[in-house]
Amino acid sequence: MMAITADAPFRPFALKRPCGNCPFWSDGTPFLDRERARDIADSLHADASFHCHKTLQYGSEDGTGEVTEDSKHCAGALITMEREGHANQMMRIGERLGFYDPSAMAMDSPVHDSLAERVATHDLR
Repeated sequence: MMAITADAPFRPFALKRPCGNCPFWSDGTPFLDRERARDIADSLHADASFHCHKTLQYGSEDGTGEVTEDSKHCAGALITMEREGHANQMMRIGERLGFYDPSAMAMDSPVHDSLAERVATHDLR
């Protein structure tokens, strides 16, 4: 369980715009294979969280990133889901508790309008 302390504010939705190499970026060359893109979309529709890769902790032998108390939700994923009209469970909970404000997101960011559109741009590798 992640502890919330006075010296480490809980800000899981602090990112308001996607990073330069966000997997949800629409005006760049897709770098995920279609299967991975579909897995991410399916997990988001099933209410999973998707954290920005730049806020994960890397160090495991298999190279996967671990979510820590400092990890932030991916702004590209949040904006895409807002455009799609699908707020997942963490977005809804975050909004009710005052941690997430959809109106603060940079909705003009170049990300796809839906998760399905995003998946369709990724080629099979």
